[in-house]
Amino acid sequence: MVYINAISSNTTLTTDVKELIPNALLRRRMSEIVKAGVSAGMECINKVGAEKIDAIITATGLGCIADSEKFLQIVLNNNEELLNPTPFIQSTFNTVGGQIALMCKNHKYNMTYTHRGTSFEAALLDAVLLIENSEAENVLLGSFDFNIPTMIEILGRLKPWQDKTLGEGSFFFVLSKNKTSETIASVDLPRFLEKGVSVKDLEKEYPNLITKNKQGVFHTASAATLFTILKDIQSSKEIKGDIYIYNAYLNEAPTIMHIYVD
Repeated sequence: MVYINAISSNTTLTTDVKELIPNALLRRRMSEIVKAGVSAGMECINKVGAEKIDAIITATGLGCIADSEKFLQIVLNNNEELLNPTPFIQSTFNTVGGQIALMCKNHKYNMTYTHRGTSFEAALLDAVLLIENSEAENVLLGSFDFNIPTMIEILGRLKPWQDKTLGEGSFFFVLSKNKTSETIASVDLPRFLEKGVSVKDLEKEYPNLITKNKQGVFHTASAATLFTILKDIQSSKEIKGDIYIYNAYLNEAPTIMHIYVD
């Protein structure tokens, strides 16, 4: 297991975005999703020191979809002429991880996972293996997924999404090889289960199994659930022992994350 020594989210920032992203020109060019992801990541890094980060790993289901839509709209409106490249540049899935690396002058391992509902678990797997194989001591692990009106309208027409509460957000964690005074909990390799596994059977095997995410359904909802639990641990000294987080995005590719609080 590895240790979680810092956490941050775009919804709980304690530092002004202007301090996290001091370059005004860079900040103005960022879309809302990029700004939210980068600011959360930078605040998390600042808690341990940028020089200590050996790898940056991010996860997303839809990436910077707002920038993708904006670029395509420009293509249509301008008849494929006089195109602004900024939305296209920022529409790639690795924009957030890449921008954080550029700001920190971090030239080390940088990876983005886009595995639909298991994106965050895949990123977590990579981060834990890097540390356990002594390829890194501190890894910045994060996720980001945000809604846009067009997406909400389209998903509202699809049967699997009907009556679903859509969530969003950016959540970052610093995973470390060593325990410190700031350690919140430890986390193990995620487990990938067979499709159709019974939740009742899992509840018998895993005590304290958490199957619901209060922040709504979205590709990286498991990261939001993990963040919420870690915030609860920080505020309560009574939470101890094993905690298991079950994730089954639209009943596909179920996974279990294991965290331990001593």
